[in-house]
Amino acid sequence: MKTEFTSEQREQPIIQIMEDNLRKCVHCGFCLPVCPTYSILGDERDSPRGRIYSIKNMLEKGGEPSRQTVKHVDRCLSCLACVTACPSGVDYQHYIDYARSYIDSSHRRPLIDKLFRWLISTVITNQRAFVVAITAARVFR
Repeated sequence: MKTEFTSEQREQPIIQIMEDNLRKCVHCGFCLPVCPTYSILGDERDSPRGRIYSIKNMLEKGGEPSRQTVKHVDRCLSCLACVTACPSGVDYQHYIDYARSYIDSSHRRPLIDKLFRWLISTVITNQRAFVVAITAARVFR
């Protein structure tokens, strides 16, 4: 994959690692059928290959990422089925982890998003809260 990082960006160790890894992607599409979000949504931007393009563009431009990029990166489940399917050895986990940290440091999330993310992380990590949530979901279903 061709990159257009500036010489200043290329001096950053993380960009060097990302760029080396970007060059491994040969656009074969083997990652597409194993990606749960792509399988359900059918949108190339919700596939590992689409996210790699979005992340690459976000890093090349710098600054705050677009809402679309944030949305598609957030949809990744980090199941890493794509890593197993990739014949070129693209380290997708490195991309998605770095993209998430970049987004967290440069993007202001709306309050409702922050509350939802807090609620999900609280419910998933607390057994009692999880049982209450499941019970409530069954009742209000």
